[in-house]
Amino acid sequence: MVLMDPAGPSGLQPVSRFDWERLIRRVRMHKTTKYVALGMATYADADGSRVRPGVDELALVLCISEPTVKRGYSVLRELGLIQKTKQGNRHAKEADTYRLTAPKNLTGLPILGPDDHAKGA
Repeated sequence: MVLMDPAGPSGLQPVSRFDWERLIRRVRMHKTTKYVALGMATYADADGSRVRPGVDELALVLCISEPTVKRGYSVLRELGLIQKTKQGNRHAKEADTYRLTAPKNLTGLPILGPDDHAKGA
């Protein structure tokens, strides 16, 4: 019997909005990326699914530029903290849909210790 990896082939595991927000609070990243991440979380369902603010909408709501939002999305994807689940239809002005995720192995992330202090401090 072959067991499927719950994180799937990507090595990412879905996380709830609450757990993801706690993880984002601890991950060391540029302040605008963290701002984009926390803004995205406000659009997520409780289980971390169906995150679909468009770049233009999130830029408007957060009072930042669209390129800044796009860079934030890119960094969050690279870190394994979001995963695109559906491509939006640009002609119908539909936003992409994302899922809040965490890498299966967090050791690659620059992260604060459990007490929100720098490791070794």
